[in-house]
Amino acid sequence: MDKRDLWFLWSAAFAAFIAFAFDSQISRFFIDSQMPVLAVIMAAASIFGSVYVIPFLATFILLITKKHKSIPASWLSLTAGICISLVAKIIIARPRPFQFFGLTMAEKFASWDSSFPSLHAMAVFAFLPLLDKKTKIYWLAFAVLVAFSRVYLGYHYASDVIAGAMIGYLCGLASVKIFKLK
Repeated sequence: MDKRDLWFLWSAAFAAFIAFAFDSQISRFFIDSQMPVLAVIMAAASIFGSVYVIPFLATFILLITKKHKSIPASWLSLTAGICISLVAKIIIARPRPFQFFGLTMAEKFASWDSSFPSLHAMAVFAFLPLLDKKTKIYWLAFAVLVAFSRVYLGYHYASDVIAGAMIGYLCGLASVKIFKLK
């Protein structure tokens, strides 16, 4: 793990701690101030950041950037992140913000599919350590958009997406080590 990885993880841990203290206020602000046009953009980002879309999008990017050896590591990273996140969701069982505020949403979630941690954030951040520097910048911007969309739409608290991002990033780093990638 290099200095940038440690900096990212410490920053994320600090942000999660701060966000946890203000989760309700942050979520309420975004739920109360939603704009229809921005909600459509955020819904699109959320769809593209889905755990069903990300593996194929990331694999395609790894293929066009000629990082074929990273594909098995990327799938391991995602699989490990999904397992860790699902266990955490079941154990913690935190209600989603829209449920906490008594709002009804068009989407239905399974009873085990709680708010903490965000699978969307985990999925997009799981691939970050596997990308080259040029691609990593664009992917990071996309990952932040996906994570923000989950808070904006009222599906997750800020601490949920930060925790999901940390889980994904750590799984990505572990898969880089396991596959001995540079």
